Amino acid sequence: MSEKPKLISTAVLPSTGASANITLPGDGNTLIAHANAVNMKSVYIPVVQTNGVTLPTRRTVNEDYYSLFVIGNELFNGSHFIVPKECALTESIAPDLKAKYARLDMAAITAIKTFPAIFASRNHQYCRAGENQDAYLGFVDDVIIQDNGIKVCFHLLYAISQHRLNELACELSIDRASAFNEFDRTHWTIKQINLIEMLRKAQVIHTLF
Repeated sequence: MSEKPKLISTAVLPSTGASANITLPGDGNTLIAHANAVNMKSVYIPVVQTNGVTLPTRRTVNEDYYSLFVIGNELFNGSHFIVPKECALTESIAPDLKAKYARLDMAAITAIKTFPAIFASRNHQYCRAGENQDAYLGFVDDVIIQDNGIKVCFHLLYAISQHRLNELACELSIDRASAFNEFDRTHWTIKQINLIEMLRKAQVIHTLF
């Protein structure tokens, strides 16, 4: 089984320490956030338009946090999936992060869309991914509260061996016991950890996206 991530799409990242430009409502309003104060960066990711043309789209990324989605037997081959409401930001999340983001108001959703995300299906066995089971690195594009659950629209960038992510559970702040970890149950949580840095250190990825 290959441990190397499979590139789904590419992005261009400015050098470390570059400022991130965040456009605010109104004429001429731009917030300049220094990357050393808040770990914000601007990246260009390819987005397929309705006419089938792929165009680079700038996205602001906050590397201080990441979302972890573990969704049943989801293949992530569409544009969205549903998280049961009782599994959305209710477990394996620090109390301060739950208080800040679980309300899923406009400010929370705007912030969540800047976080890198891991999209995974449940392990095939407890604490063990399937031989060719992949998870994905990407972004949340939108979060919509519906009667039947939380609709999450997403954009994938890399496929990553889920076996390797199981091995990195401690480094990624993923809760685990001797025969059970977070990849064994359906849920959505947010971690205050630099996912990209951890994946780089573990040589899972060598460049950002």
